[in-house]
Amino acid sequence: MSEKKDQYPSPGYSEFGATLVDLFSRAAMEMPDRTALHIDDEKISYGLLHSWAEGLADLLHDAGVRKGDRVALRMPPGANAIAAMLGILRAGAAYVPLDIRNPPARNAFIVTDSQVVALVGDPGDIPEYTGPLVTEENVAALRDREAIKDPGPERPGPQDVAYIIYTSGTTGRPKGVPVRHGNVTALFEACSRLFSFSADDRWLLFHSMAFDFSVWEIWGALSTGAELVVLPYWTARTPVETARVVRDRGITVLNQTPTAFGALTTAVLGEGIDLPELRYVVFGGEKLTPAVVRPWAKRFGLDRPHLINMYGITETTVHATFHRLTEDDLAAEDSVIGRPLPGFTHRIVTEDGRDAATGEPGELWLAGPQVSEGYLNRPELTAERFTTGPARDGGAPPPRYYHSGDLVSRRAGGDLVYQGRADLQVKLRGHRIELSDVEAAVRTHPAVVDAVVWVHEFAPGDSRLVCAYTAQASEEGTGPDARALRAHVKTVLPSYMQPSQYLALPELPRTINGKADRASVARAFDERR
Repeated sequence: MSEKKDQYPSPGYSEFGATLVDLFSRAAMEMPDRTALHIDDEKISYGLLHSWAEGLADLLHDAGVRKGDRVALRMPPGANAIAAMLGILRAGAAYVPLDIRNPPARNAFIVTDSQVVALVGDPGDIPEYTGPLVTEENVAALRDREAIKDPGPERPGPQDVAYIIYTSGTTGRPKGVPVRHGNVTALFEACSRLFSFSADDRWLLFHSMAFDFSVWEIWGALSTGAELVVLPYWTARTPVETARVVRDRGITVLNQTPTAFGALTTAVLGEGIDLPELRYVVFGGEKLTPAVVRPWAKRFGLDRPHLINMYGITETTVHATFHRLTEDDLAAEDSVIGRPLPGFTHRIVTEDGRDAATGEPGELWLAGPQVSEGYLNRPELTAERFTTGPARDGGAPPPRYYHSGDLVSRRAGGDLVYQGRADLQVKLRGHRIELSDVEAAVRTHPAVVDAVVWVHEFAPGDSRLVCAYTAQASEEGTGPDARALRAHVKTVLPSYMQPSQYLALPELPRTINGKADRASVARAFDERR
């Protein structure tokens, strides 16, 4: 596989239309009998799903939903949820996903902050919402509807918002990120030159619809006429069951956070599961270290499936870079994220505001058609994180950069290396420490599966590094103890970067996005002290 622009022809995102509604409608018209959704033992065709979504759009329109409105979506993963999402988009509105596992207070905040005009699904424990409600039963009842109003509700345009996903802020207040149809179609336009996706693929919907990795999974399938296999959320939390679904359903495109992939690898290797149909594993959501990939690569190699590391941020529409892992990557310790996708321009900016030299770390700034407009109801934060660059030659509009908050460096050959979050840098006793570097060092122990490091204040003026970890059991049935880990880390890190205490956990708590839940890990440490 090559990154040459013309190796894989574009499926025509720009030529056909610049909205998700256009892409899905085209697939449904050209391939109405192909399977769009596969849930358990049930298959739903593109033609049926298309008419179902049209019916839901009519229902929402009758309930007062208009182009440009926002509609909350709260359902477990399944056919009803996908049809509801498509219906909301077809009605010209933006969907605002609410994960059913979220704390009620978070969903209540999202509903209030986004000012939704309707809710599809179960409002759950959200007394703040009193508006129009379309229940899951209402959605299911429209499944076999045949009559379609002509022409139906007004369709959205490229500049209309497709979805609003909320990310966690450093202040604890979630931030809503409105993403336009044109942002998403630009993502797939760029990636069509880097992947060989086709209607013969089978994608697994592994992630919550409240996590933007799901946008990539859903539309990677539905924009190309491929099959989307929906994984129930309880199965997604069980690595062995997930591995069996990947095998039994012949999944060809699998998307994983490194944390989830580490658990999946343990299950696949432990159960001796073969995955002959798998063509791509795409990583995103958090820093990928070579140590996570080595056990998998030792068993399966790097050619089938291809392992692709894609750095991305919600504010820049899921993915922003592309890198296919190589043997050279596995022989080193760097987290290589490759180069920005076609269409992006970027800068690496040092603390003093200049462009970083080769090999020098700095904050990654990104500009291009995938960059969103900013944060919902947060003008000051938008002005801080989204800035306009200098004017270009020839009268072209100046680039609008998103300041990622992520530190990267550039190799001489042009590839970017991920260094970590700027806000995961801490300063202890005069030393600046990147927590992800400490975590990576702990993971170099052959028995360690994953690790999380944070700063714990034991007493005023006494702040130290603490590490929680998971490990593979030895033949004696136990993993490495704190003494063994401490001895190992001493061989790879200077004293000021070594954790003072270690906590062994059977598994690391994870967020609904599949990332390590640092707050829950810290609470577990407090409870065991």
